[in-house]
Amino acid sequence: MWIEHPSSFLARGAPVLRPARVLLALVTLWGVASAAERLPTFPKETPYAEARRSLIALGWQPVTLPDADKCDADDPRCKGRPEMLACSGTGLARCIFTWKRKDTLIEVTTFGEQEAIVERLRCRAGCR
Repeated sequence: MWIEHPSSFLARGAPVLRPARVLLALVTLWGVASAAERLPTFPKETPYAEARRSLIALGWQPVTLPDADKCDADDPRCKGRPEMLACSGTGLARCIFTWKRKDTLIEVTTFGEQEAIVERLRCRAGCR
């Protein structure tokens, strides 16, 4: 079995990993990752009204995006909820609501005509 001497490996121009550089890179990556927000979670079939109260308590703010649809005056799913991005009038009656905390923007998708139920959350920007 042939074992090459480490100095010959370095002589061929192999990259040298210096401990200080590796540590700096890891700390930088950790700092970027920790600055991003985690998506909140809710139990299955959580009513949106309950999720909305939780989001506010966690420091999330409802956001009205410039391209948001207008809520119909008689639609209980979005009435009084400026964060409504869009609500479907057919099918499962899905709605999308937008929320922001720091630099993170999320969507909360719901379904249900009479009572909106949280279906899923999705990151639009700044999540990890």
